[in-house]
Amino acid sequence: MFTTPKIFTPKTSKGRCYVIYNYDGKRVRHYNGNCLNLNINPNQFTNIKDRDRLAQQLLFEVNSALKSGWNPFEIESEKPSLRQSLSMILAEKLESNLCDLYKRNLKAVHRMFIDFLSSSDLNSKCDSLKLDKVETFLNKFQTSERNYINRRRCLGMFFNEMVRKGFATQNIVKNTKPAKAKASLHVPYSDKQLRNVLDYLKTNQPNLHLCCLLTYGCLLRPHHEIRLLKLRHIVKDFTQIQLSGSENKSKRIRTVHIPAYIQDVLRARLINVDNPEANIFTLTTEPYSVGYFNLMWGKEKIKMFKERILEANQTIYSFRHTAVINVYQKTKDLHIVQQLLQHSNMRLSP
Repeated sequence: MFTTPKIFTPKTSKGRCYVIYNYDGKRVRHYNGNCLNLNINPNQFTNIKDRDRLAQQLLFEVNSALKSGWNPFEIESEKPSLRQSLSMILAEKLESNLCDLYKRNLKAVHRMFIDFLSSSDLNSKCDSLKLDKVETFLNKFQTSERNYINRRRCLGMFFNEMVRKGFATQNIVKNTKPAKAKASLHVPYSDKQLRNVLDYLKTNQPNLHLCCLLTYGCLLRPHHEIRLLKLRHIVKDFTQIQLSGSENKSKRIRTVHIPAYIQDVLRARLINVDNPEANIFTLTTEPYSVGYFNLMWGKEKIKMFKERILEANQTIYSFRHTAVINVYQKTKDLHIVQQLLQHSNMRLSP
């Protein structure tokens, strides 16, 4: 599609140097870096050494852009700036059916990235951003592997969308250093621990008790499925929970059987609630915030440690893992486990 770019050097000091190559059979010359929104102007220098140094830099940038898919005949002014691209993509994601926590993370990364970059960076095209700038930004989050991974993933989403929309030719975040977080183990409960923890929560934290019951008995996810349950999700005889594709992580319509011991708790709680849009925890139309159950668990686990009814690394998710282990021990069937957990493939199932 294009020939190898070369530098043309004038025979006299008054002549202008440029980078020359053929693209789709057409000759192209670049006297400066304006075509790439770069401040590279070799012909502004009368000193031959400086001029040649900048000409080499221009050659490198043009060659890199061409290898990345850049078309020199494309009208760059039609593409939005980096600032505009980031804002447009964030607005689209905030209007989409994503979980609240992910949206909050995207907003935070967008704000911090905008504050970090210079006005020149933000007003340039997306492909003008340098790798070292992105790496310097991400290195601020190396306080933990998990924090770095989350920030890198969110920033990568923005650049993936830029490539998809044609605002950029490559996702520059993919070239940054990856990291791998250490997996945290949700230690399962023994039968005795299960009874003790649930009895404690029933007395001291009824909302958390119901959440853990539903996590164990219905295998729902606590923060993005159970927390948002409304009266309308529960059929009238309290035997099933029905979620639409937009209301659970699997994105498929999901019907879950409610065990009898949970039916009794739900009836007692919801007997006088008439509004189908009422949240089963707040009993209003507004749910608790996404971190509510983690906050409540953090307070109660300290007391449960002192009473020696809880071990290290036993969490709300441990109720789900405990239930899965019990199912597998009875059935020895990973496919059943996968279906109960609503995982997309077997490798995600314990």
